[in-house]
Amino acid sequence: MLYDIDMDSKSIGKRIAAARAAGIGRRVTQAELATNLGVSPQAVSGWERGESFPEAEKLTRIANFLSVSLGWLLQGDESGYSAPTPDDKNTVIVRLVDSVPAGKLAAPMSQLAMEQLPLMIFNNLDRGEYIALTVDGDSMDRISPDGSIIVINKSDRTLVSGKPYVFCHRGRVTYKLWRPEPARLQPHSTNPMHEPIYVKDKVEAEKLVVGRVKRSVLDL
Repeated sequence: MLYDIDMDSKSIGKRIAAARAAGIGRRVTQAELATNLGVSPQAVSGWERGESFPEAEKLTRIANFLSVSLGWLLQGDESGYSAPTPDDKNTVIVRLVDSVPAGKLAAPMSQLAMEQLPLMIFNNLDRGEYIALTVDGDSMDRISPDGSIIVINKSDRTLVSGKPYVFCHRGRVTYKLWRPEPARLQPHSTNPMHEPIYVKDKVEAEKLVVGRVKRSVLDL
């Protein structure tokens, strides 16, 4: 689900306070929530008063810790959730950073500051550092057609044969499968015009990895 980043901090603060009061079978104190998040109780108090806004990663942890829907925490009833429910565990807020070529290599195009980028919400992702990119091109169209959104875990840089990754090759980004014999960044396409990018070995390829692609989504 995609959310506009211009969200009402006071409304979100009120929902954080409401979810904390409802608790996890008992009321959760500001100090307890603060300890779980690694912040001060004053920070939690400021969020609840709408004086400041939690980082995206902190919002995810608040929702998961308090067993509420992240959609409800962000937008209340407008999200489609009428009340906090424990149906959104292991949710992750991901910023849609840019487009990534699945064809010719190209440099990232976005000139926006990170806080200006749109937010997306995904369920059931492992722990990690995630970004989302829009696929541009058809060299990976067997799993990610042109226009798909892919979610990349930047913390997962271990190369596994046949798995998809975003690479940065000579200062330019590309989305490909990793194949070790011979070492190459391999298209996975219905278009036979796409060719692999050969590299010296796995050690060299690991230096190029931006992150492993964990999910591909295409709205119809």
